[in-house]
Amino acid sequence: MTGSMYAAIAGLQTHMQKMNVIGNNIANANTYGFKPGVTSFSESMYTSISNSTAGGTQYGGTNASQIGYGSQVASIDLNMTGGTYAPTGINSHLYLDGNGFFMVGAKPEEPLTYEADPNNLTLKRVGNFSLDSDGYLVDSNGYCVYGFMPRGNDDNSIMMTGDDIVWDTCLRPIRLPVAAPAGLQDVAEGTAIYPTVNTTGDNSLSYAGTTGADPNNRVDVQSVNLSVDKNGVITAVTQSGAPITVGVIPIGSVVNPNGLTKESDGYYKAGNNAGDVVVGTCGGVVGGSQDVSLNNVAQAGNDGWVAITGAGTTQILSGGLESSKTDIATEFADLITTQRGFQANTKIITVTDEMLSDLVSMKR
Repeated sequence: MTGSMYAAIAGLQTHMQKMNVIGNNIANANTYGFKPGVTSFSESMYTSISNSTAGGTQYGGTNASQIGYGSQVASIDLNMTGGTYAPTGINSHLYLDGNGFFMVGAKPEEPLTYEADPNNLTLKRVGNFSLDSDGYLVDSNGYCVYGFMPRGNDDNSIMMTGDDIVWDTCLRPIRLPVAAPAGLQDVAEGTAIYPTVNTTGDNSLSYAGTTGADPNNRVDVQSVNLSVDKNGVITAVTQSGAPITVGVIPIGSVVNPNGLTKESDGYYKAGNNAGDVVVGTCGGVVGGSQDVSLNNVAQAGNDGWVAITGAGTTQILSGGLESSKTDIATEFADLITTQRGFQANTKIITVTDEMLSDLVSMKR
């Protein structure tokens, strides 16, 4: 008889777990980029009173008789469907119209450091970015946005192939270009200059023709002057009115977004069941025609080749963020059914207790 009580207790526990998920979903109804949890139950273990038997010459077969021991939480999945565009009016706020994630990470100790493995970066959907005092593009918690920046020629100008920019395909924290020091030949002081990349070595950066370029002296640009197109290419206008190219924001994607490990503040980490992070760019801005992969590895088939893919139909929209995916109507409906299920389980405990009391009273 106590089996019904154990089953009811298990039911109480599972319904409380679901209520916790519902409460969190409703609490984040206005949290940018929030992905609600979806709780599903499964039956708990069974005890067989009698086993099934096959039919014989005299009698037909019989079915098994089993008693269950309640329910358990089978999974708490994330609804990774994209939320709607919520305009904020801030140029550096970005919205992903489609699948994928922005990639962020800690500010490196060395200004020229790059991340060779995108799986080490943190993923997020909320593009609440701005420039910090050092010229890095960062989110609201100070994590740097990782992406690709232009390569420079020997004269510190942007390297071009026809009308296309040649990009450094190492994932580095996106940062404003260095301002040219005084006395640099054929370059005005304060003008944006771009580093050459040692693509046949350690991918180190250097500024040709000068030893006076300070990596921490950046061109004078404010966040309000940033412009990001649908392919993630960041341009800006300096205080002197000169247009510059800052970099391009790539998109990180995984095979199974539900396999991501959710962390606080809208961050995700690629877990064992999510798959490796694949880096792509909207519109195929980087890779493809340049025949290079991540970390400036040239020509497919070479050791270390990791293709930079396209980002499908995903586009980046500036001036807004992704709204919460919580559906209040759905959550309230689940709230009512969960409450009723919890109440029903408490009734099982009450009735079982009364039956046990009656059983004890028979002796008196």
